[in-house]
Amino acid sequence: TGLEQVVVTATRQSSTVNKVALSVTAQSQHDLDQQGTQQFKDLVGNVPGLFINQSLGTGLANVEIRGIAQGSQGAATTGFYLDDTPISKRNVGGGVATSNGTPLPPLFDLERVEVLRGPQGTLYGSGSEGGTVRYITPLPDLDKYSVYAKTSASITHDGSPSWDAGLAVGGPIIDGQLGFRISYYDLHRGGWLDIIDPVSQQNVGKDANYDDTRVF
Repeated sequence: TGLEQVVVTATRQSSTVNKVALSVTAQSQHDLDQQGTQQFKDLVGNVPGLFINQSLGTGLANVEIRGIAQGSQGAATTGFYLDDTPISKRNVGGGVATSNGTPLPPLFDLERVEVLRGPQGTLYGSGSEGGTVRYITPLPDLDKYSVYAKTSASITHDGSPSWDAGLAVGGPIIDGQLGFRISYYDLHRGGWLDIIDPVSQQNVGKDANYDDTRVF
């Protein structure tokens, strides 16, 4: 019935997103669910200037904002934070055995995701030359219990099914003083590529490029 108000903490203090003197894109869990956004790479179409160079099969990626890219060696150019904990990873030469890139947790049970464009070194350090991404997790409620759940399923033509399911529960242990929140999320992306033996021409791996992600 009205406009949703999104409060961000990108400047280390709470303020509505339209009053922050930064170029910020903030999306709540409700927004992500409405758009069918499951993984961070799904945000590329919704956040201006965001690009992801993801390593195949590793779950790691180099995140670029406004074209400022991370090289094959050295510190990240985009800061990546889970709440206030940095999870950006320095790239090491070679990249085969070192699995270069930053881990990208799935977008489940979050208060919001904030993408700050432009240099953010003052607040977030030298690894934020291009910008900063913040995953903000929900705080445990000290007064009431809550449950959040989601699930979806799909099928790929000539491939295998894809599905995801997650459940989060939280509430007070001691009213007004101590609370908890616990969640579990399981994501399966079905494959559609087959492995063919070059000698026998037999199918030795049907839908082999599937992917599984679990978060607790």
